[in-house]
Amino acid sequence: MFLIRLLLVLFVVVLGYWLYYVFAAADLYDPIGVAINEHMPRTLRDLSCRTLLRRHPDAVQEPAGCEHLWRVEL
Repeated sequence: MFLIRLLLVLFVVVLGYWLYYVFAAADLYDPIGVAINEHMPRTLRDLSCRTLLRRHPDAVQEPAGCEHLWRVEL
């Protein structure tokens, strides 16, 4: 039972940080947020990349994991 609770808490913490990174974080290149985002399923990654692009339209480079959706012309 302890292991199940621990895994549930870990899942909630990781998902919560990812949501914070996508919808509220000021740093587009936050290493923890980028690492979590890279390992998300494709549909969630697509959502996050579009949201990040909308929140940071003047970004010079896409964060890792968003290369497939985010092409910034220099």
